Amino acid sequence: MYKIGITGSIGTGKTTIANMFAIFNIPIFNADKEIKKILEKEKIKRKLKEKWPSIIEQNNINKSRLKTIIFSNFNEKVKLEKLLYPYLKIEKTNFEKKFSEKKILIYDVPLIYETKSESEYDLILLANCDAKLQQERVMNRDKMPICLYKKIIKSQLSFHKKKRYKPLIISTNNSKLTIFLKITYLLFKIITKLVVRNEK
Repeated sequence: MYKIGITGSIGTGKTTIANMFAIFNIPIFNADKEIKKILEKEKIKRKLKEKWPSIIEQNNINKSRLKTIIFSNFNEKVKLEKLLYPYLKIEKTNFEKKFSEKKILIYDVPLIYETKSESEYDLILLANCDAKLQQERVMNRDKMPICLYKKIIKSQLSFHKKKRYKPLIISTNNSKLTIFLKITYLLFKIITKLVVRNEK
């Protein structure tokens, strides 16, 4: 099983890249989507209410308020990660069991380097784009205040720091067709490599 991690800061196009692999029927583990499902669990809501009572309204999580809290205080962010990541790890294991027969798996995970989990992947793709385009994407998609956006960016490793880990950089400044062609060529090289490996 060949594991490809896709990472990058908010709004850099990770999901766009992942969707290119989906065209080839390659399973995708989306960490953000799994976290959203985990947050809907009643036992998680109870634990969140114990730690941050103000974020629960009529048994629903005020996610905007939760983001403001955790991205304004590093210690609060660590508390949330310690609460959610064990559940995320379980979902990741279930995903791998479900698709154990597949030769290639994709993992859309924003914080690979921040969580020091890069060794779990055979290849890491780092999504990147122009800073202005990145901000526009997030503002249009999430409708969040600019001050919160800046806090989120500050909480993540910069592109230049991530580059030091020598990932394969995929620019999403380009058209979707250009990105698709790059992914197609990359898959061709990976499949060729896997075939050669199996023949030895």
